Amino acid sequence: MGHWRLVAGSGLLVALALSWPGSATAQVRAEQPPTLELDPSRFEFSLAASFGRPGGYVRVGHNGEPGSRVRLNDDLNIGLSEAVDGAVAFHLTPRDAVRFTFLYYFLRGRGLFDRTVSYNDEEFKAPGSPGHISIDADFYRVGLAYERTATVPGGFLTGIVGLTYVHLDPKLTADGHSNSEDFSRYELPVPIVGLRVDIPMGNGYAVRASIGGGGLPRVNSGRKEAGSTVYVEQIHGDASMALTYAATQNLVFDIGPRLTYFFQHETSHHQKDSAFELVDVGLRAGMTLKF
Repeated sequence: MGHWRLVAGSGLLVALALSWPGSATAQVRAEQPPTLELDPSRFEFSLAASFGRPGGYVRVGHNGEPGSRVRLNDDLNIGLSEAVDGAVAFHLTPRDAVRFTFLYYFLRGRGLFDRTVSYNDEEFKAPGSPGHISIDADFYRVGLAYERTATVPGGFLTGIVGLTYVHLDPKLTADGHSNSEDFSRYELPVPIVGLRVDIPMGNGYAVRASIGGGGLPRVNSGRKEAGSTVYVEQIHGDASMALTYAATQNLVFDIGPRLTYFFQHETSHHQKDSAFELVDVGLRAGMTLKF
């Protein structure tokens, strides 16, 4: 299930978390510690782009058939993920904010296959010699969260609680035929919690680390397929490190590694057994405007 990618990505983020603040602090050791002041701005608008190395798989079963497990990287040759994200935040007070987020993932690839692939009750067969199979697994995620910031020794700690929703409809194409599975028909809003730490270092620089996620155990989706109730399980996880630079009081740039994990599993009695997993480690760069 690509768990080694998740472990490797977590290790990378932890290593950076330990090394960046220390090295940056050494550079400004001769200066006075920066004054800790809560952000007085009312609105924030942020935009970012990222790319990464994805892993994971997709499997769509139907009518009692489990479906073929097709790996995003090894089978479908998705060697690079691309994503754009944005956010709008309104600060109720310097400590309290409401934030709306939007993320769009580009996951497309085309690989060779020399076996029959069963996908959503359809078989894609290689014609004599290895043929090509492609996927369009783009998806988007929206979220709404409440944030509360506290001053702690050396920086700021922000707690986050909210909801997130993913729209996913992966489509396989081979030998002129296409088939898709609309996972979004059974997806539910997922509760999430998170923590963010900001450590000012002076001269406009700061280090930011964040981790968050949530999930649903196997629950009734409230929908049926072929007369059977569909149950859904979802897991979300995000972690990131960033070096930020305030070019002005209202303009902030950031860059650093990030880790994304998403898993969804759908089942119903003798009808449906489908799953999608994404493990993605990459680099993100963005900017934020404050007013």
